[in-house]
Amino acid sequence: MPLFKRKPYVLRKPPKDLLPDEDVFKVRFTKEVFRDYKEYLSCMKFYRRRLWTCKVSGKTNLTYEEALVSERKATEKVQQFPKEFMGPVLRMVHLSPLRVDELVDRIYKIFKERFVPGEEVTGVQDEALGTCRILKVFNQEEDRSPLYEVAWLDDEGRKTGTSQIVAENLRRKKQPFSRVLLKAFIRESASSGLSRNSAWSVHEKLARKFKIPIPVAERPKVAAKKQSKRNLSSEKFEVSKVANGIQGVRKRKRSEATGVGRKGDSKRQHVERVIPPPIRYPIEDTQVKLSANDPPLHDRPVPATDFVVPVECTGDMLMVWDFCCLFGKTLLLSPFLLEDFEKSLDYREGEAPLLLEMIHSLLRAALTDPTLRDEFQQKRKKRVEVTMAKWKDDLCDFLELPSQQGVSSNVISMIRKGYFKQVKVSEKVNIVQTLVNNCLNSGIIRNQIDENIAEYQLIVAQKREIEALEVKQRKEEKELLKQQRAEQANGRGVENGEQVEQRLENGEGEDDEDEDDEELTEDKHPTVWKVKGKRNSYGNHSPVNNGVSGDKENKHVSASRSRQEQLKKKVKKKLAEEKEKEKERQRVEEQKKRKGEADALVVRKLQEQKVSERQKKGGSTFCGERRFHTLGLLRWKRGA
Repeated sequence: MPLFKRKPYVLRKPPKDLLPDEDVFKVRFTKEVFRDYKEYLSCMKFYRRRLWTCKVSGKTNLTYEEALVSERKATEKVQQFPKEFMGPVLRMVHLSPLRVDELVDRIYKIFKERFVPGEEVTGVQDEALGTCRILKVFNQEEDRSPLYEVAWLDDEGRKTGTSQIVAENLRRKKQPFSRVLLKAFIRESASSGLSRNSAWSVHEKLARKFKIPIPVAERPKVAAKKQSKRNLSSEKFEVSKVANGIQGVRKRKRSEATGVGRKGDSKRQHVERVIPPPIRYPIEDTQVKLSANDPPLHDRPVPATDFVVPVECTGDMLMVWDFCCLFGKTLLLSPFLLEDFEKSLDYREGEAPLLLEMIHSLLRAALTDPTLRDEFQQKRKKRVEVTMAKWKDDLCDFLELPSQQGVSSNVISMIRKGYFKQVKVSEKVNIVQTLVNNCLNSGIIRNQIDENIAEYQLIVAQKREIEALEVKQRKEEKELLKQQRAEQANGRGVENGEQVEQRLENGEGEDDEDEDDEELTEDKHPTVWKVKGKRNSYGNHSPVNNGVSGDKENKHVSASRSRQEQLKKKVKKKLAEEKEKEKERQRVEEQKKRKGEADALVVRKLQEQKVSERQKKGGSTFCGERRFHTLGLLRWKRGA
């Protein structure tokens, strides 16, 4: 809690009649709630003024939020205070009237020459040094030299014997705490009054933990604090009962009315009176309690810790391995497994060939950058080419360039002296990662990345064209099917009797075949024509004015059938034309695809020729037999 005018500032409590769905103004770092916006603004202005003091570090002229951050950092630092000294230091602080600076100097001076129980120090026994632990202290008065009972420890920390020894024969490797840490611990663990000569008082919880006696004058204050906590808890319980509603009260009344004079129902009444507090949403998922229907929770599995590479270096190792697999052809590296790479990093019996070839390939690729090559040439002054025979000197010279700051000088000197196998795994990963970061700016890697991006864009464009053609084809098929259904529906239209009579009078029934319609029943026989007149005994209508003969009616039916056959032929012809167009499109796309693959192969061969020419000029040698992929760039990209 930050201090205001050398005393803790009490935050405002939320209103008791606050509704769950009420809109309020909340301070982010104090969680205070205001209903009035003007009060909220005035409070924020007050917190932003530089009037606050950090309780732990004693820093002044801070805002409230800065004081909170300072307290948090100082509290984390106080956790480093040795536990063996907490009790003795707090006993000296309690009821001391000294100022904090004087108190720090006094305690620091005393414990600079004295030791406490539980502390491990170095002692002299029979003119030999050994590790011992303080068990007990005698003659603790300041004017007398203390005597210590110690337990002697072996290399594994086991007790071998005990003896009594004077302070002159004990020594520490370093002081257990500094003045700054001691001052922060005192401010965190104790408090003083407002006056300058007021005594320090250790917090009640710490005093109870380390059995520090509390004077009689302070005990009423402790009792008052306990009583206030009880009152606060009772108030919270009453608020929870009110917030839960009247339903619980009705249940209690009903249970009391039915349970009068029953001793067996007393437990049931007691259970009903315990009302759980209502859940206020939204809440965290960790705060949701399990119900009776939820499955039981099991212990979490123990995470694996048997890693060859440290956990903090696993991400960098995966990045390096993925880079070498993707750009293996450009770097002239054969593909390898992640397990092999991990074992080569931790290989202690000599120099792992896999790791050496990787370093050599990455170093050659990084030096294709003109800037790095010029800088490397200025340092070497004679030889610029890198070879496997002198890979240590090449790597050390590269890591010593001014632009490379990631590897320490001690590691570089170990590599130059031939102790590469003794370098830590994390340092090896750091070296390879540095080389990969430099390779990303080289010309050959950037060119391949650009080619891969261009190929990817081409594949995406072709895929979009194919999808557009498929969508267009589906739309045309739907339109054709709709048109076919419409024509069939129009072909089955019903002629009225007047049109049939007019055609029969004019003699156009046989000539105008495209305008005649036919309607078939479920048993595939032509129905009677719907014309004005009466039905004859043989099943046909006879018009009022002119009769229709059976021969002419049969001619109409045959004409309509021939018209349907012509329509089917047209539909089949149109579908065949669409199929021919689709085959032509596919043939053109295959030609484009083959042309792109051929161009990619030509580019790949040119790059391989350039790399081989550079290799011949540089005179570099490689151990082992190499096998390279001969697939085209497009297939290699899809495989990656």
